[in-house]
Amino acid sequence: MKKKSIIKTLSKLVFATTLLSIGLSSIDHSLRLPHVPIALAETVDNAIANETSRRSLTIWKYAITDFSELEPRGDGTLTNPDRELIPGINFKVERVKKLSSGSSLTDPKQQQLGTDYEIDTTFNAQTITTDTSGKATLDLGIGRANDGIYLITELPDERTGENLAATDGKKIETAVYPFFVHIPQTSRTDLSSLIYDVQVEPKNILEDLLHPDKTINGEKGDSVQAGQSFRWELTTNIPAGLWQVASQTGTIDILDAAGQTVDTVEMIAGQPIVYRDTSGLLQPNFSMVDELNSDLTYVPDSAKMQVRQAGGEWTDLALTDYTVSFDAETNRLTTTLTEAGLIKAGSVANGYTDIRTVLTTHVPEYWNNIVENTFTVNHQLPGQRPKSTTPPETTNPKYYTGGFDIEKISENSGTGLAGAEFKIATSESNANNKTFIASNGNSYAEDANLPSGITFLTSTSDANGHATFDGLALDWTDANGNNYVENNEVTRDYWVVETTAPQGYELLKAPQRVTVDLTTADDAMIELTVTNKPQTSLPFTGGIGRNLIITIALVAIVIGTTVVIIHKKRKQT
Repeated sequence: MKKKSIIKTLSKLVFATTLLSIGLSSIDHSLRLPHVPIALAETVDNAIANETSRRSLTIWKYAITDFSELEPRGDGTLTNPDRELIPGINFKVERVKKLSSGSSLTDPKQQQLGTDYEIDTTFNAQTITTDTSGKATLDLGIGRANDGIYLITELPDERTGENLAATDGKKIETAVYPFFVHIPQTSRTDLSSLIYDVQVEPKNILEDLLHPDKTINGEKGDSVQAGQSFRWELTTNIPAGLWQVASQTGTIDILDAAGQTVDTVEMIAGQPIVYRDTSGLLQPNFSMVDELNSDLTYVPDSAKMQVRQAGGEWTDLALTDYTVSFDAETNRLTTTLTEAGLIKAGSVANGYTDIRTVLTTHVPEYWNNIVENTFTVNHQLPGQRPKSTTPPETTNPKYYTGGFDIEKISENSGTGLAGAEFKIATSESNANNKTFIASNGNSYAEDANLPSGITFLTSTSDANGHATFDGLALDWTDANGNNYVENNEVTRDYWVVETTAPQGYELLKAPQRVTVDLTTADDAMIELTVTNKPQTSLPFTGGIGRNLIITIALVAIVIGTTVVIIHKKRKQT
């Protein structure tokens, strides 16, 4: 009877082995349990703690991708899951004592320090660290001296060097919630036995490392004729666990930006893990925000979101999968996944790895400058803090255009000449063949019928002989190979053709090359000086013989006309 009573009492002991935190799993450089025989925790078939067994606590620190990979709670023995192990994680171990007025110690979330338990100061708190195999062990010696209930607290991830490299630089974002452990512990499968080497396997999701990247027309630098439209691409990998289905039943803390719990959501096995209020779905959430440079004008209704599988083609999301909002006052564009979009993009079964927003902008006509632009990815998953991620500054793409100045002067006086008209070409060959650049940035033969609304780029010298071309497309040569546009790497050659000369002056006989860069439009220098020669005074056309014949003919005409008139008058009289 007494034995049954003891067993019944022991069977009521329940404790939490782990509570989970969140983040993003690591893929490469995995640390996994070796496939060799592993010594299991010592279990003694005796419900009375003996004096001869060595007591110890062994912690195995695992990473999982998301909550869908959760497994049933541990039982104090080693389960050896096929998961990545995390080195260099510190755990604080303290022995505690239940207060006489407190509740039984099963879960530090439910029982409070000072109300239900106190720290046992007769035991010196210890800190243990997982080794390169992800294992940390606290040896509590032989005998009953250190038997009791222990509070295990995971400390913040402060790893550096090889330990951090083992998880690809990803730290644990939120430590596992503290938990209690009995040393020794009653076997969960044989309630008449005790486990003296208690094994626990807390699991974490590593911090979510997104890799956002922005391009312009698919490149890190690009240029089109000012006033023409060009496209930006805002790309990132899809956060792991963007849409999760719970594999276990439990609760998840909803965290604020400081990592403080603001609410709790029930996690039900087989159901999506979501956090809602009366306004609708709050978490998970995902958005991209592009605060456009003030020189950029957003083309209305041009933004859309796309997804792709690894190495695949981009696929448009349905209009019901996302929303687009544009704030004209701040020049801010935001694209946000709806619940339908979260399911489509985030479900592992769909296999999507990347997501992007594409949008179109333009700058004013004749604009000369360089502008770089970035964006921010915002997202939050249940149990995680909200995150905002921007690309590294040295990866920002740039759009650029340039211009140059022409001075038209007289050869004799050196003063400026008004009325000279110029066109430009992209090559010397085009210039010689009278194929010139139009306002849409394309080149056409001078006698071609241009598309509606398109005209050739022309510039006519003013009273001071000054003419300009602005907003011209430029080329980028990545001279140092860093895939980042440096101002001195942007340039392009243009060929200038004088198509109309000032009155009394000769046309420029050959195309003139001008090298345009980001400084030529606004500096004090004149990039091309065209000196016009006055027209020469040619002799009057015709010789002496021809003049004489003309004179005789004129005299004959006059005489003939006079005779006819006299003859008519005589007949009338």
